[in-house]
Amino acid sequence: MPLVILLLLLGGALGVLLRRQRVAPGPAGAPGDRPLRMLRWATGLVPADRADWGLAMLGELDRIEGRAERRRFVLGCLGAVALLPQRRWAVGPMVGLAVVALGGLAVFEASFVRFGLGTAPFNWVMLGLLVALLAGLVLAVSVWLRQPGVAGPGLVGGLFDLAVWTALSGFTFGRLLGPTTMPRFLAMLLVPSVVGVYSTMRSRSSVVGRRAARLAGVVGGLGTFLLSTVAVLVLHGGPRDPGASVSSGVSEALAVVGMASLLVLPLAAAIIGWAASAATARLRPA
Repeated sequence: MPLVILLLLLGGALGVLLRRQRVAPGPAGAPGDRPLRMLRWATGLVPADRADWGLAMLGELDRIEGRAERRRFVLGCLGAVALLPQRRWAVGPMVGLAVVALGGLAVFEASFVRFGLGTAPFNWVMLGLLVALLAGLVLAVSVWLRQPGVAGPGLVGGLFDLAVWTALSGFTFGRLLGPTTMPRFLAMLLVPSVVGVYSTMRSRSSVVGRRAARLAGVVGGLGTFLLSTVAVLVLHGGPRDPGASVSSGVSEALAVVGMASLLVLPLAAAIIGWAASAATARLRPA
C-alpha cells in the first residue's frame, strides 16, 4: 500500500508539472501573484450561468491593494464558490453523499469509543485527519455536482465502482478488510478510465472528463469507507498480528481503511481519469 501511494503521488506531481508547462500565463499572471492564480482557478469552477459573477470577482481583485487584503478576498471568494446553492436535481445526491460520509464517521467514532482508542495520541491525530478529509471531499462533491456533464457519469461511475469493489470482496466483511487483490486493483484502474473517456467524448472537454472521474472516485471512496468501518466494528478490527491487542488491531484497521478509501481511491481516480481524459482529447481533438 505505501508503494502504491508513492507511485500515485509521483504520477500526480508529474501530471501537474506537465500541465503547467503547457499553459501559457495570462497578461497579469506574475509569478508572485498567487491570489490572482487561485481566483482564476476558482472561477473555473463557477457554473456557466454564474460566469458574470466570476468575472466580477476578478475585476474586484484588481482594485484591491495589499497582499493580506487580496488573500482575504480570495479566501472569501473560494468559500462562496464552495457554498453556492445546489441545483434542485442535485440536492438529493448531495444529501445522500453527506449522509454516507456522516454515517462512516459515526461508525468510526463508535469503534473509537467502544475499543478505548482515546488513550493513544496517534488515534486523536487520525480522527482529526479523517474529519478534515471527509469535509474536503464533501465540499469537492458539492462543487463538481454543479458542473455541466459531470454529475451523471460521476455518480453512476462511483456507484458502479463501489458495486464492483464489493462484489469482488465476495460481499463479506472479512475479505473487504483483507489485502487488495489484483482484480480489485484492476477495477480501481478501469472504472475511472471509462468515466474519463466517456465524459470527455460526450462533452468534448477533457476538463469535464477529469472532474467526472474525480467525482466517481470520491463517491466510490465514501461508500467503501462506510462499509469498511462497519466491517472493522463487527469484526473487532479483523485479522491482526499474533499477540496484538484488540485496540491496536482496530486502530491499525481504521487507519488502513481511512487511507485506502478517502485518500488512495480518490487520488487514483483523479490521476487515472486525468490520463484517460487527456489521451481521449488528444486522439479526438474535435
